[in-house]
Amino acid sequence: MEEDSILIQEAQDKRLRIFKIKNEPTKQTLRNFYILNFIDMSTSYYMTSNHPHIKEANFLLPEKPTAAEFIVHKSVLSPIIAANLEEGQMILTNWVLAGVIIRNIYLYETTSRCAGFNYHHVTGVNVAC
Repeated sequence: MEEDSILIQEAQDKRLRIFKIKNEPTKQTLRNFYILNFIDMSTSYYMTSNHPHIKEANFLLPEKPTAAEFIVHKSVLSPIIAANLEEGQMILTNWVLAGVIIRNIYLYETTSRCAGFNYHHVTGVNVAC
């Protein structure tokens, strides 16, 4: 019984494997990866749909993707990425994702909502319409 569960787990780990992995990511690292992807997806959807001048920068998605497009995109690519990165690569990916989320929030908060209005103060801050 124990051997069967190990064999099943190994088969699941290798089903999307393209590259040989020497140092498997820990469950916590993978959990963080999926949580960060969910946060990225949900904030990106919210920000692109609720702000007139913010567009999705990912070239695989349209400028204003629907929720379904985000979900399909993340549900296809995230497991493939997770299956083919080693521990160190996955940690770096998590840091990059966290940086992307912070940058997205910054852009959402600082981008002007006015149409055709792009005036900045000397300090670099957008001046309200």
